[in-house]
Amino acid sequence: MKRIVGTVCAVVVAVALAGCSTMTPTSYAPYADNNVALRKHEGVSVSVGSLSDTSNFSANCRLMGPITASGNRSIAQFVQDSFNDEFKFAAIHGSDTVLQGELTHAEFSSTSGLTNGWWILRVTLRNPDNGSSLTADARYDFPSGFDAMTACTQTAQALTPAVQRLVNSAVSKPEFAKLIAR
Repeated sequence: MKRIVGTVCAVVVAVALAGCSTMTPTSYAPYADNNVALRKHEGVSVSVGSLSDTSNFSANCRLMGPITASGNRSIAQFVQDSFNDEFKFAAIHGSDTVLQGELTHAEFSSTSGLTNGWWILRVTLRNPDNGSSLTADARYDFPSGFDAMTACTQTAQALTPAVQRLVNSAVSKPEFAKLIAR
């Protein structure tokens, strides 16, 4: 009986300690397809100056803890910085056209079909100088895993490719040229 109680206590302590974990993805990495799409706008100077968050994002992943972006940034800050990183990589980053944006949807699942997951992101970008706007969506599916630790770690790691797809969805649209026009 003492052995069973000891084992149960050990499991409870392990679960309690694991609940304090924070899952963080690696830093954003520019995506080649985004660079190809953005290089078509040579001579433009653009940045995302602000990106508000109206997504009601829930960062909790199972009982493991929250998913946070690298650098202890919010998901909206991560998305904003990712757009600007892509603009820098394509050599079009600057302050001539400063876009404003809104992260309107950010959601993930680490239990789709039990061992898969997905991210769904939506952003609206606006050019206050010319009045144009653009909305882009992305869904990124990935294998997550069965146990919470693996699934939540995989979910955190999947944020970067999900944001790469979101940026690609925006910069590949024909309306993007009008959005960044002065």
